[in-house]
Order: sequence, then structure tokens, then C-alpha cells
Amino acid sequence: MLKQRIITAIVLLFILIDVLIIDNPWPFMLFVMALAVCATWEWLRLTWHGNRAVIILVPVFVGAVAMLQSWAIQNNYYLFSRAFDVLVVLCAVVWFFGMPLMLARGQASDPPHSLMLTLFAPFAMLATWWVFVSLFVQRGSIYLLSLLILVWVADLAAFFAGRRWGKHKLAPNISPGKTREGAIAGLFAVVVWLLASSFWPGSFAQDLLNQWSWVGVVVWGVLLGSLSIMGDLFESLLKRRAHVKDSSKLLPGHGGVYDRIDAVVVVLPVAFVLISVVYLQ
Repeated sequence: MLKQRIITAIVLLFILIDVLIIDNPWPFMLFVMALAVCATWEWLRLTWHGNRAVIILVPVFVGAVAMLQSWAIQNNYYLFSRAFDVLVVLCAVVWFFGMPLMLARGQASDPPHSLMLTLFAPFAMLATWWVFVSLFVQRGSIYLLSLLILVWVADLAAFFAGRRWGKHKLAPNISPGKTREGAIAGLFAVVVWLLASSFWPGSFAQDLLNQWSWVGVVVWGVLLGSLSIMGDLFESLLKRRAHVKDSSKLLPGHGGVYDRIDAVVVVLPVAFVLISVVYLQ
């Protein structure tokens, strides 16, 4: 299992780096669109138990909208840019206020079927896709990569610190393996990463520093780190309600696409709002 997990991670990292360094944004937009379509399909499998056609048609809708906007960007037409910006803000609000309330209840025994969560899925994935594309096109691969590393750092630090020092469960009703010690380590790692990468020209942290000062970097680092952890818990709650371990088996050794980007789906819209206050006005 570990060998399979490592091989899959290397392949995915190779593909990501490859599409990031290509001058033409089209391969990157297609790659992220594929992630959004697969993750939408996996999310719906966890929350929708009505007509099975919905699980196919909604991801197709996500892919069609993303493809149309990708074509528009390639031809210098920004047809729905402002609408996508508004969608990102709305999703950020939902994640910021709605998700903590849902996790606070933490009722893993609730029925998996949820119309509201099913309706939210395609918009959450399209918002994530749009942040990926916008940051890549407007601010470059280094900027986007430095933001993604924030999520990876939080996850890795929480995992290893939790295994080494974890004694107190963070959310036993949702994810028994996560600990408070691991969460604290994850938050600390995010702040350290942001402070260190603020000296990296063209990085997310440098932009954050220019707009919010050093204090802002620390405060927003704790916020984004917390949202990263909650994004992971949110998907864990959906899986526990659906009585499954992984969102799918699309990625050998890793489960599903949504399993790998659950925190990214939450962090990216909020981060986008933090650094976009000026041009969203």
C-alpha cells in the first residue's frame, strides 16, 4: 500500500509540475477541470442517494462550464469572470461560517443524503477551479504553488506530529485519528511556512504581507490552517455518514481525488478573498 501510495503521489506531482511550467495555460486548465469533475462526482456519491443520473449529469455540468470558460480565457474573452468572482466570495462565506457550525454538531450518525450539500457541491468545485485558474493566469505558477504548499504543510505536520505526540482527540465523532496536538502542529507549520515564504518573490505570503503586515500574515496563517484542518474534517464527516473509507478508488493508495483536495477546496476561496479585496471592488 505504501509503495502504491508513493508511486501515485510521484505521478501526480510530476503531472502538476509539468502543467505548471508549460507556457500555454490550456493543459493546466484541463488538468484542474478534470480534478473538479472527479471530485464533484465523488462528493455526490457521498451526499446524494436519489436518481443516480444526478451523479453523472452534475459533474458533466461542472466540466462543461469549466471548459467554456477555459475556451473564453484562451481567446481573451472573460465572459463570466465577475460571476465566478462572486461565486468564490459566496463559497468562502459558506466555508467560513457554515462549515464550523456543521462540524460543531458532528453528527456522524445522520443520514448521508443531503439536498443542500448536493446542491452546494458543483458550485464549491467550480469556485475552486476558478481560483486555480485565476491565480495561475494572473499571478503565475510560483504564487499558486506557494499557496498549495500551505495546505500540504498543514496536513503533513498534523499527521506526523499527531502520530508522535497525539494524545487528545480533536473530533472523535468525525475522525478518531486526528488529535489536538497534530492540529496545533499543523497551524504552527502553516505560520512558519508563510513567514519563511514571504521572502520568496512572487509568492502568496509576500502578497499577504504587502496587504496585511506581519501580524496579518500570522493571523491569516492560523485562519487558513484552521480551515485546512476543517476541510479535511468536513469530508471525513461526509464519508462517515456514507459509511465509506474513501471518496472513491480513482487514485491507487490515496482513495479519491476529493480525498486529496478536500482542504484545498476550502482554503483556496478564502485565500482568494483575502488577497483580492482590491480588485474585487
